[in-house]
Amino acid sequence: MDDDTLKRRWTAYFAAYATVDKDERQRLLEESVSEDVVFTNPGGEGRSRSGLNAHIEGFQKSMPGVSFSTDKIHVHHGELLAVWTMYKPDGTKAATGYNFVRPDRDGLFGYMAGFF
Repeated sequence: MDDDTLKRRWTAYFAAYATVDKDERQRLLEESVSEDVVFTNPGGEGRSRSGLNAHIEGFQKSMPGVSFSTDKIHVHHGELLAVWTMYKPDGTKAATGYNFVRPDRDGLFGYMAGFF
């Protein structure tokens, strides 16, 4: 897995948080995460792409209008660590977070751990 592919998949995954359109969110997740992705973060955990999709939808409903930026991406040995910022609807910084990502053998994200 090359670094650029991992970064593109991160961008697609992170964009899924920015859209409330269900079809677009599904497309972005299909582009980035495996069907049986394992994910965990302080807000929840799950073991499937559909579970992650529901998790993101729930987040969007509970935090309408927030936005994100990726501050830094570190890639080595086929794994990724992203540093990101979440902003309130008024543009003020709300949180800094970190995601560790390990792709599966097909190069889709198979394990994701978020810290914030």
